[in-house]
Amino acid sequence: QAKRRKREAEGEPAPEDEPVSDKKALAIAAAWGGCYTYALAERLKNARPLHWVQAHPEDVATQNFLAGAGADSFRNLGDYDVVELRAIYAACPEKFQLDSSGAKAAWRRQLVERLRELVARERGDRVNAGWDGATGQRRTQQLPPLPAKQRRHPAYYYPSKAQLEETAQKHKTLKKRRDERKKKVATLEAALEERRDERDAAFADSRSEYLQQQYGRQLLRDLAREADDAYKATSKELGNDVQGARADYLRAAKAVDNAHPTEGEDAALRKLVERHSLCDGDALADARDVAALRKRALAKAGIYDDEEDDVTEDDARVLKHVFTEEPRGRLVRGPFDPWPAIERAERAPVLKKLSDEEEARLRREELRQHGLSRRKSLSTKEVAKTLSASAAASSSRPAVRRVASAKPVMSSGLAPVAPRSRRLAELARKSAGGDSARDSTGST
Repeated sequence: QAKRRKREAEGEPAPEDEPVSDKKALAIAAAWGGCYTYALAERLKNARPLHWVQAHPEDVATQNFLAGAGADSFRNLGDYDVVELRAIYAACPEKFQLDSSGAKAAWRRQLVERLRELVARERGDRVNAGWDGATGQRRTQQLPPLPAKQRRHPAYYYPSKAQLEETAQKHKTLKKRRDERKKKVATLEAALEERRDERDAAFADSRSEYLQQQYGRQLLRDLAREADDAYKATSKELGNDVQGARADYLRAAKAVDNAHPTEGEDAALRKLVERHSLCDGDALADARDVAALRKRALAKAGIYDDEEDDVTEDDARVLKHVFTEEPRGRLVRGPFDPWPAIERAERAPVLKKLSDEEEARLRREELRQHGLSRRKSLSTKEVAKTLSASAAASSSRPAVRRVASAKPVMSSGLAPVAPRSRRLAELARKSAGGDSARDSTGST
């Protein structure tokens, strides 16, 4: 602002406003401690009717908003608070164009009826009720007050300390559930994998000729059959449990990944909010910010404002930012210009169909730019010459002779093999222990 005032004093022309990049917007927000929360950014993105506030009136009048992906955001008017409905009504034209069926006009009437209902409840209007026989008159009843969410959506306020703790605890619970599911899957898979390895080792031992000579084929077959039966029983017992545990783990991991905001985003928001004390609600400060913003908007439009400039604690405007049933933080103030220059949306240009001569000339120019206009294909003789040269080069390579690696061979012609299965290894140890005991007894 100081640079702008200096340029105005020196008579220099004001530069054109450049679009605010994401990096610059975050820098501006960090400078004074204000930033859009992820909840507010998501709401402004999905609430299509709120886009009309920053749209040109002619674009709004011709928009086909009741068809397409964002049509539900226009039909569900109960999702908006009274302030949002006022903004939508202010941006809504008196009459929509391209409305031969009258659907847009009917939607506008629904918007007006919904806004009147919320405004009447906000003012505390009284309506006629049943007949009072004692007085001989019809009773009147005051409309119920607006709930906090319809007075102002919580997305427009920073989260309070309790909400920050609740969100952090939610992330911890999701991660704990995921880790527990992962540990359960690992335990079940380890038990099943142990049985599978023992079965495969028993099968490998039963195929070894050396072990067949040492322990006999029948023993190896019995051990392989026993290991296979144990694996099948374990697989039948834990099969459904493993599949169910895997499905539970995938759901828990997906819940952690799809948490919005994510744990990192929530930590960044928590750091910003706590640094600038935005989690402590201040209704008086919020009311003063809104009053200053309203005064600037009316002054820019050339409208006289008869409200008092100073907002006191007993002012009715302060009560709009008091939420006793659900404590909130400070009101969100974005770093963007609240009064940008709104122009009509740019339309895509109509493509002109090229004639045959123009299209051929365009293709020749593309080929010339890529260097393909003078490229020639190889003749048959050139292809045969290239193939013969490559064959001669491959035949001139020195032959490599492979030599088999030498392995120790016993007198029987079979190399010694250690048992792979656990049961056979235990039997081998017992057998070796018995032989050593007999040898020691005989020597004694």
